This record gives sequence, structure tokens and C-alpha cells, in this order.
Amino acid sequence: MKTLVLLSLLGLVFADSEPQREYILFEKVDKDLSGCLDRNEVDNIFLAFDVDHNQEVTRLEFENDWLNLYQLGNAREANLLFNKADANGDGHLTHADMPLIYQFFDVNNDGCVDMNEFLTQWGDLKLAPIDVSVIDAGDTTVAPAATTHANNGHHNGP
Repeated sequence: MKTLVLLSLLGLVFADSEPQREYILFEKVDKDLSGCLDRNEVDNIFLAFDVDHNQEVTRLEFENDWLNLYQLGNAREANLLFNKADANGDGHLTHADMPLIYQFFDVNNDGCVDMNEFLTQWGDLKLAPIDVSVIDAGDTTVAPAATTHANNGHHNGP
């Protein structure tokens, strides 16, 4: 009975909050219903994005499935997660990246990614700072300043 009440409360908490998608994802990939994701289960999250089954997930595959197939969030979140998951920085998610992905989620290194670790790490990805390196540092264009009309003294602009 306590478990049912707890699950009901969790359902209410997650029903109107951002982690609902992540909670559902955790439940779907926890195939043995242990409440703990093992290495294979975490690997399967990322390898599910391999739509052409060539044993690698490109950024395009990942973002497209993230946005359209699984509807897990926005493009920024997809790119943040892809960048974090692409541990060796080669632009593809492969089996070589999987150990570091698992290590990221298994915060206490106990061989089990529980719901708390999963939601916390997933949330941390969303809070990651925006990469400002994409802004053109050479762009010195400045928005037009407010001007004053010479003939009437009225101020134009914000």
C-alpha cells in the first residue's frame, strides 16, 4: 500500500513537471524492473537513436529522433546531451563512448543508475551553460542608439 501511495505521489509530482519525460524513459529502459539501470540498459538508451543500425549514432540521427520520434525535448537539450555522450569527440556515438556515458550517470560508481542519479544527471545536462563560442567574436555591429530629433527635441527609440 505504501508503494502504491508513493507511486501515486510521484505521478502527481512528475505529471506537470519537466522530468516526466525522463521518468518515463527510465521506466521504459529498466527492462528487468529493478529500479536500477545497468550498463546494457543505459547503452540501449543511446543506441536506440541508431536508426540505420550501422552501430553509430550521428548528431543528425540523434537530434532528429530526440525531437521527432521520441519527443524528449528541444534541439539545445539534444545537442548538449549528444556532446556529453560523444566522449571521444569524434562526432558519432559508438560503443567506444558507452563506458563514459555510463560513468556520467552512475554518480556513486556502484554499478547501478537509480532514478535519482538518472534524473539528477539528466537535469544537470539541461542546466549546462550555453556554448558562446558559436557567437561571432568579430561581429562588432551595435544596435542603433536612441536619437533625438533636432527640430522637436523628442526622443526616438527605447
